[in-house]
Amino acid sequence: MEAAALSFSGQRTFFLGPNGQGKTNLLEAIAFAGVLRSFRFGGTESLVMHDASDASLFHRFQGDDGNESEVLLRLDSKGAKHVELDGERIARLADYMGRFPSVALSSRDFRLVRDGPGERRRWLDVTLSTSSSTYFETLRNYHRCLRERNALLKRGGGDAELDAFEASLVPAAVELTRLRREALPVLSGLLAERYASISSSREEASLGYKPDLEYMDQATVADRYLAGRERDRVLGSTRRGPHRDDFRFLLDSRDARHLASEGQQRGLVLALRLAEFSFLRNICGTVPVLLVDDALGELDSERKANFHKLLPDDAQVFATGTVHPGESGDPEAWDVFRVNAGTFELS
Repeated sequence: MEAAALSFSGQRTFFLGPNGQGKTNLLEAIAFAGVLRSFRFGGTESLVMHDASDASLFHRFQGDDGNESEVLLRLDSKGAKHVELDGERIARLADYMGRFPSVALSSRDFRLVRDGPGERRRWLDVTLSTSSSTYFETLRNYHRCLRERNALLKRGGGDAELDAFEASLVPAAVELTRLRREALPVLSGLLAERYASISSSREEASLGYKPDLEYMDQATVADRYLAGRERDRVLGSTRRGPHRDDFRFLLDSRDARHLASEGQQRGLVLALRLAEFSFLRNICGTVPVLLVDDALGELDSERKANFHKLLPDDAQVFATGTVHPGESGDPEAWDVFRVNAGTFELS
């Protein structure tokens, strides 16, 4: 189906249908208005239909005060974004981020605990970019400088050229590390509270930051890049910096990757998303939309029940699944849409 127009006014909406019918695509479209990226893919090129030149999304949001906002998003097949808010073109995306926050929980999130650091950094960057225009701009600046340095390394640039690029890269790296170091303890505290509720306080959860550049000022970071130039030239890439950062999930101060059971790992990820919800709500001053993509079916009955208890009453929740929520023992009252081949019918 090439186009769909849907309206939702209830607090709890459930999309029911077999896999591959378009349920996740719809959640993705809702979330895109908030973070301007897919919660499944790194880029946006894959969101444009094959053989099409572009795709468009139009959202109308109604705030708690009754005021409405309209968002028009256009994506081209090369990944470029065009954003309009109430008919006005958004020139700086940093000015837009955080206006319509959302939190998306999907079954792929359960890999956050045990897989490599790339997905964890991606989650952290999206969360902090949504909550802070400063973080968003610092992240963009760092990765721009990083790409430029890597391109220079690949073509064998000289020391004078690298000095010039590193003059911008170094302060961005230091600032990015500082912002992450400030935010992670706050997120860790929220995670601990939510995990205690989900797991009935069987163990204590936290997050441990692992920066690639530990407690370094600009002069020290500049020396590190200088000392590593020759090896970076051989590899054609920059080995050190915030793009190599990671954080760990901890249970009772021990690395959960190696010690946590499947149930504990799932509980940690649920707690992380609920912590993200509270974090964005506190900073953005807006209740985020909560999206749950076929994830709760993998939980045991106790954790599922505890998750439902933690759902904020004033949060608008959109969820997907292959089993009707009434049949699965879900205590929530849902507006149920049946989904088939990209069509949505309220049942």
